[in-house]
Amino acid sequence: MASSTLQLPPFLFEVDGVPVQLVESSRHELVSGEVWHVVSVKVIYKGIHSRPFPLFVRNERELINKLKVEITKLKFIEHAHGIDEVKRLLGVAQR
Repeated sequence: MASSTLQLPPFLFEVDGVPVQLVESSRHELVSGEVWHVVSVKVIYKGIHSRPFPLFVRNERELINKLKVEITKLKFIEHAHGIDEVKRLLGVAQR
């Protein structure tokens, strides 16, 4: 018998060494039978908390890949323009 774990949101996990908080998730089944999830997440990049934003994914692997893209964008912005630009774009004060 396979065992599974249940995690109730919000919970933290890491993607490419950056903490990500899964705020909420909802499952949607299309008329075609295809299942999609709307996942609200917050990225915590170098102590800077983003606002929650939605990602539309079919499975966990797709969620991780989309988060890798978002985190890479933050790293590029920091490299090109500095951490102050990251703070400005995220629109939140450092905690």
